[in-house]
Amino acid sequence: MKPRAVRRGDLVGVVAPAGPVEEARLRRGVAELEALGFAVRVAEGVLDRKGFTAGSREGRTAQFHGLLADPDVAALFCARGGAGGGWLLPRLDPALVRTHPKPLVGYSDITFLHLALGSWGLPSLHGPMVARELADGSTAYDRPSLWHALTGEGDPYATTPEDLLPLREGSGEGVLRGGCLSILAATAGTPWALRPAGEPTILFLEDVDEPPYRIDRMLLQLRASGAFDGVKGVVFGDMKGCAPGLEADYTLEDVVLEALDGLEAPVALGLSSGHTSSPSVTLPLGVRTHLVCTADEARFAVLEAPVA
Repeated sequence: MKPRAVRRGDLVGVVAPAGPVEEARLRRGVAELEALGFAVRVAEGVLDRKGFTAGSREGRTAQFHGLLADPDVAALFCARGGAGGGWLLPRLDPALVRTHPKPLVGYSDITFLHLALGSWGLPSLHGPMVARELADGSTAYDRPSLWHALTGEGDPYATTPEDLLPLREGSGEGVLRGGCLSILAATAGTPWALRPAGEPTILFLEDVDEPPYRIDRMLLQLRASGAFDGVKGVVFGDMKGCAPGLEADYTLEDVVLEALDGLEAPVALGLSSGHTSSPSVTLPLGVRTHLVCTADEARFAVLEAPVA
């Protein structure tokens, strides 16, 4: 169930489903969206604060529902990630989401929302956020991949030979699922857990500042909970700050391969989406993708647009 393609000049909305938002960065991110050719509506309450979140759970849910139901709003951009997004899930209205399908853009804690939308048959966009990458300007995010994911214009995203590190050889094709590894692990055993249920899947996993032992633990949790059933390939993000110290006699690659032992699928590392120092790529979750790894290189490609 693909949402309508966004067009230049359309109105897009900004919501804050998780952590508190810095006003100056929000303004810069809104200006960047306007430079892309969109009109922007910031939801009422985006700058609210309550503890470590952008206001109450009810208020953040109302932001999301309000812009979703607004017929003038063509897409929703999240202001930032942070924490607290999971509390929206039991409050979301699946019928409203299905009746008003719109592209949702974000990453990190927004993985909670990506999981919910995916379980209801909707693609969503693991991409730059308004008070983060968009606030830092065009050098902080990959504009062509964002534009294609929103509008369907241009070519789908594909890596170049130097982008990824191959860890295990093979090839696979499937629907792209995943997001922030720690959030995916946190949902195991809940109604919103990632469950491919045998559907051919390419799994994207990324995180930041997680020590290797926690990476190992979270991969074990996901494998034991069924999140790898049907997985035909695994591509990791940059995994900033996740490598062991220089004194360690093992690498992050060693940890990943041991945790995925017995999984007959290609594995690659270094896809710059989400928590990354490189320009952040927008990945459309819920559409067909392909991953191929040889001894010398790895290639990942999106095979279709997430909008119609």
